[in-house]
Amino acid sequence: MIPRYRTFFAELKRRHVFKVAAVYGATAFVVLQVADIIFPSLGVPAWAIPLIVALTLVGFPLALVLAWAFEMTPAGVRREDPATSVELNAIVAQPRRQRWPAGVLALLGIVLLVAGAWWVGRESRGAGVEAMAPEVAAAGSQEDQRPSVAVLPFANLSGDAETQPFTDGIHDDVLTQLTKIGSLKVISRTSVLEYRETTKKVGEIADELGVATVLEGGVQRAGDQVRINVQLIDAGTDEHLWAERYNRDLTAANIFAIQTEIAEAIAGALQARLTPEERESLAERPTESLEAYENYRRALSFLFTAGYQESLFRTAESLLSRAIAADSSFAEAYAHLSIARSNLYWFHYDRSPEIRAAALAAAERALELDPDLPEAHHALGEFYYRFDLDYERAMAELSLAERARPGSGEIQEVAGAVLRRKGDFEGAVERFRRAVELNPRSPLAQYSLGETLSLMRRFDEAAPIIERVVELAPEQPTAYVFRASNAVLSSGDLAAARRYLDAGRNLGVVPARDWMYFEIAHYERDVPAMRRQLELAEDPLDDSQFQYVPKALGQAWLNELGGDEQVAGAYYDSARVQLEARVADDPEDPRYHSALGLALAGLDRTADAVREGERAVEIMPPEREAWRGTSRVHDLAKIYAAVGRHDDAVDLLQGLLRRPAPITEHLLRIDPAWDPLRSHPRFVALVGR
Repeated sequence: MIPRYRTFFAELKRRHVFKVAAVYGATAFVVLQVADIIFPSLGVPAWAIPLIVALTLVGFPLALVLAWAFEMTPAGVRREDPATSVELNAIVAQPRRQRWPAGVLALLGIVLLVAGAWWVGRESRGAGVEAMAPEVAAAGSQEDQRPSVAVLPFANLSGDAETQPFTDGIHDDVLTQLTKIGSLKVISRTSVLEYRETTKKVGEIADELGVATVLEGGVQRAGDQVRINVQLIDAGTDEHLWAERYNRDLTAANIFAIQTEIAEAIAGALQARLTPEERESLAERPTESLEAYENYRRALSFLFTAGYQESLFRTAESLLSRAIAADSSFAEAYAHLSIARSNLYWFHYDRSPEIRAAALAAAERALELDPDLPEAHHALGEFYYRFDLDYERAMAELSLAERARPGSGEIQEVAGAVLRRKGDFEGAVERFRRAVELNPRSPLAQYSLGETLSLMRRFDEAAPIIERVVELAPEQPTAYVFRASNAVLSSGDLAAARRYLDAGRNLGVVPARDWMYFEIAHYERDVPAMRRQLELAEDPLDDSQFQYVPKALGQAWLNELGGDEQVAGAYYDSARVQLEARVADDPEDPRYHSALGLALAGLDRTADAVREGERAVEIMPPEREAWRGTSRVHDLAKIYAAVGRHDDAVDLLQGLLRRPAPITEHLLRIDPAWDPLRSHPRFVALVGR
C-alpha cells in the first residue's frame, strides 16, 4: 500500500499546484523588484509598495487553492475531478528525477516570494520612518541614516566683491532646495559658512560635519549671463558622483531653474526618494524679479546669523521691504519680514502696537499669496509665540512648516524655544539636539541647547556645549556672558565668571560696562568695583526680556552695601519715580512692576512693594511662561525677603529650585538680596549651610 503522504504529493503534482507555486513566486519577485525601482521615480506614494507586498502575499495561498480546485482545459476552466488510483499510482511510480523537479521549483518560488517581500518591505519600512511626521522622526531616531550632504560656500569666480552677495544667494538657495527633500540629511547654512576659502580636504570637512558627500561649486556673473559649476564628491573616496556646468541668461527664472535641476540631480545621485509634493516644491518660482531676489537673499544673511542684535533685524527688515517694493507678490519676502518684526518685538527693540500689526499683516499677506507656503506658516508660528505666547497655535503652524521643510534647523530651533517657554524642557532639549544635528556648527543652536540644559541644572552636560559656543562664535558677546553665568549658577565661582568675561573684553567683544560685571561685583560685595561699573554704565543697567534695572536702582544697592542708608533711600526713590512712569506708560509689562516693587521695598513701603511684585507674577506666571515667569517669582521672593515676609520668600525659593530656572543654591549663598534670610532655619536648610 502506498503511503498517504506520497499520494498527497502526487495529487499536488497532478493538479499543477507545484507549478503554480513556482511561477507565482518568480513572477511576484520580479513585480516587487520592478515596483521598488520604478515607483519612486514616478512619484507613486510610499504606501503603494507595502500595499503591493501585502496583496502579493495574500494572493499566494489563494492561487494555490484555485490551482487545487480548478484546471484549465481547451473548453475553459472547470472544477478538478478527483484522481483515480491508477493516475496516482502512475505518478508515484515515476523515477525520482521526474518527481523531484516540480517540488524543488515550488520551493524556489516560495523562497523568491518571501525574499522579494522581505527586501522591498525592509526598504519601505526605512522610507516610512523618514516619511513620518518630522517631529516624531526627530524624537525617535538617535542616528540619522539618510544620505547626507554638506553644501560648501560657492566660490565667487567673477573676481569682484560686488558679486559676492549674489554668489552667496545662489549657494543659500541651493541649500534651501535640498532641505525640502525629506529623505536627505542636509547640513544647514551656518555650519558650512566657516569653510569659505578653506584649505581643508573634502574628507576632513565631511568628518567634521558628519556627512558622506560634499557639494562644491562656483558662480560667475558677467553682464546678463551667469555660469554655475557644481560637483558632488564622495567624501570617502574623493570621487565625483556628479558634476555639471550651467550657462544661462541672468534672469530670476533661470536662476530658480538651475537650483531645481541641481537639487533633483543630487537626489538622483544619492538615490534619495522625491515625493510628488517635494517635486512640486522644488519647481516653485518665488519671484520673477532679480532685484527682489537679491535683496531677499541678502536679508536672510542678517536674519539668521549668530546674534540677536537690533541692527541685524533692522537691516533684514529694510532689505525685505525693498524686495517687496520690487515684487509685491513675493510671498517668501513677506513671511521673513514678519519674522524680523516678531523678533524686534520679542527682544524688546520695538514694543509698539504698530509692530504687532505690521508683523501679522506681513504673515497674512504671505499666506494670502501662497496658502501652502512653509515660510508663511513658520512666520505665523513665530508671531503666535513671540507676541501672544500662544504655544498651541504656534506649534500647529510650525508643524505645517516642518512637514515641508524637514531639513530646516531654524524651524527646529523655534519649535524648541516654544516648548521651553511652554514648560516642556525635555521636549525642548530634543528639538535643540535635532537642530544641532542638522546644523552642527550653528552657535545659536548650540547656545539654545546649552542654556536649556543650564536652566535644568544639568551643568555637566551644558559645560562642553558652552565651550563649543565660544569656539563657534568668538565674536559674539553672548557666548562669554553665557559662560560666566554658568560658572555662577553651577558653582558660585565668581573669579571664573570674571575671567570668562575678561576673555571676551580682551578681544573687544564684551564691553567693559556689561551688566554682568556689575552683578559679579554686587555678589562679591565689592563696593568700589560696583561704583566703577556704574560710572561706565548706561541707563538702564539692563533692559532685556527678563528684567528692567534702572541705574538708580543699582546706585541704591551700592550705597546700601556701603552702609549709607540715607543716600540709598534717595536712589530708591529716584528709581520709584522712573518706574512708576514706566508702569503708567505700559501697565502690562511685568518687568516694570517687579522693578518698582524692589524700589518700594527699599523704601519700606511694604504693602505697595508686595502689590507690585504680585502684580508682576499675575501678569507673567511661570504657568504662562516657564522662563520669564520664574524671573517674576524670583523678584517677588526678593521683595518678600526685604519686607520681612521670610517664610513666604522661602516658599517661593523652594518652588523655584524644584523647576527649571536660573537660580541655584550657589546663587542664593552669594546674592546680598538674601541677607535678611541668612539666619532663617528653612533658608539655611535650603542652601545647604
